Amino acid sequence: MFQTTHGELIRGGSAIAKHGCWSLLKGGMVAHLSGPVEIFFVCNNTRVEVWIDNVSFQPFTAQQWRSHQDKSIEEVRKSKVRFQVAYANGTALSGAAVSIKQTRPGFPFGCGMNHNILTSNAYQKWFASRFKLTTFTNEMKWYSTEIEQGHENYTIADAMLSFAKKNGIAVRGHNILWDNPKMQPQWVKNLSPRELRIAATKRTDSVVRRYSGKLIAWDVMNENMHFSFYEDKLGRNASSEYYLRAYQL
Repeated sequence: MFQTTHGELIRGGSAIAKHGCWSLLKGGMVAHLSGPVEIFFVCNNTRVEVWIDNVSFQPFTAQQWRSHQDKSIEEVRKSKVRFQVAYANGTALSGAAVSIKQTRPGFPFGCGMNHNILTSNAYQKWFASRFKLTTFTNEMKWYSTEIEQGHENYTIADAMLSFAKKNGIAVRGHNILWDNPKMQPQWVKNLSPRELRIAATKRTDSVVRRYSGKLIAWDVMNENMHFSFYEDKLGRNASSEYYLRAYQL
């Protein structure tokens, strides 16, 4: 982390340290300031020591950075292609003029989408002109589609999916269930384990069947490495049970 004289913290880079050896930490920052900065090496695990050795800082201009990008594009994003042009009967055709028109990008570049896309023409044009992949921020989540128990409403999610399909934008479903106890519909939080199992199964069946064949993937159990709401209520295999159910559907 770089800290300016005004106290602003700027993230420079990160690395996952390996046990028993040195780990390389690379990073960078764009300096929109002039003056000294302090450099901090931060570790989330306060029980370990952090040893730093062989520190090197190198300045570069925007032109140098762009040159590095162009080199990477040439080496990683491009490859040579050979075309053989022939008549329908297989006879080689010499002197043919070949033109290529890109119909869609091969690299899936995406962005989160929210419900404002339905009422803003500017947002629609901005989004559709840039992205071919999206995840809805909140509109498919359980607390959005079933605010009251037994009253499902997919109107907004359906409309957003329709916009995405019309503009050739693939959608990843987010999410079926969420393991964070704070992110449940209010009526779900105090259900008994038996009631929760019934409700969660109904939720899974409802949303997965509704959008079957219309999505490229599902976040089945969101943040189950961070939280354990369903495991605490339904047992340690709760996540795997709902992954299996979603797969079967």
